[in-house]
Amino acid sequence: MDDKIKSVKIDHAIICSQLTKTYGSQLAVDHIDLKIKYGSIFGLLGPNGAGKTTIIKMLTGLTTPSCGNAIVAGYDVAKDSSKVKEIIGWVSSEVILDDSLTSMENIWIQSKLHNLGKKWKEKAFTLMKYFELDGGDEKKKVGQFSTGTRKKLEITMALLHEPKILFMDEPTIGLDANTRRLLWNLIKKINKQFGVTILLTTHYIEEADVLCDNLAIISHGKIIARGSSQELKAMVGGDLLEIDFFKFFDLSVIKNIDGVIEIRQEEDDKKEEEEEDDKKEKPLKLFIKVKDAETILPALINTITNIQPNIIKSIRIEKPNLESVFLELTGMRINEVDENIDKQFYTKARG
Repeated sequence: MDDKIKSVKIDHAIICSQLTKTYGSQLAVDHIDLKIKYGSIFGLLGPNGAGKTTIIKMLTGLTTPSCGNAIVAGYDVAKDSSKVKEIIGWVSSEVILDDSLTSMENIWIQSKLHNLGKKWKEKAFTLMKYFELDGGDEKKKVGQFSTGTRKKLEITMALLHEPKILFMDEPTIGLDANTRRLLWNLIKKINKQFGVTILLTTHYIEEADVLCDNLAIISHGKIIARGSSQELKAMVGGDLLEIDFFKFFDLSVIKNIDGVIEIRQEEDDKKEEEEEDDKKEKPLKLFIKVKDAETILPALINTITNIQPNIIKSIRIEKPNLESVFLELTGMRINEVDENIDKQFYTKARG
């Protein structure tokens, strides 16, 4: 090892201090602080465009932080990025396999990148057996594989050099529900069997809840909450009622019902002012936080329908979960943020 490159002995696999990334005038990652323990599965949960992938790119040395610093397995990513790349594995959200090559040919290229010498094949067969991949068909091209099999092959390649930390950027994106759950089990097995620290990004609520020991919720480049899934759910402090009305309803009628904690109206993204009469004819959605949904709901429905019969379109009860945490903190659901980003992109593209 180069004497000038020395690992610092630390208790955490990853430490970020005021880590920031700007692209021109755009602030992509906003002064984040993170500490991730060795041997854990840590998640960055947030919508598309929240800054999750940019964080991964900085931690893996693929892009340079604008300010702040990060230590990965004891190495400063800005000063020792080449050393960091030697001791980490990376699974991209996009398939990075060569479809014209076989499994072993793809793995052989990876082995050359990490200078594994002759032992690469033995390692490859061991991993492929563990992941139930068929390494015996030397002629079948990767392009013929299913998406789930291709993802397993990518993980095999990422673990070939026995990394200390495995980065997984949206690892299950594009997979069907059954394959996604199979991959969740595989990720947990990898963490337990190999003891590798895993940092993954996701915008799937259930994925973060099932997999992660701890996680950070990301919005607009900032960490807005962190902790275990249970700790984050405890922040909500009640059940959530989502009520859709056919038209406007006077909120003051239900504000004083015993057990109602908070009432929030869905934000209308239209900027122009509307006449009051027009507003009263528009559908309305309310988010009502209550102490206990089952106890309060009958009184709530009676109060509403006694004043305006047949005004309720639908009611949804949501117990505290990571979705309601994100809604509590931002006023929107993750999928609503994604939809807004898609609309903005479509508008600009047509622009």
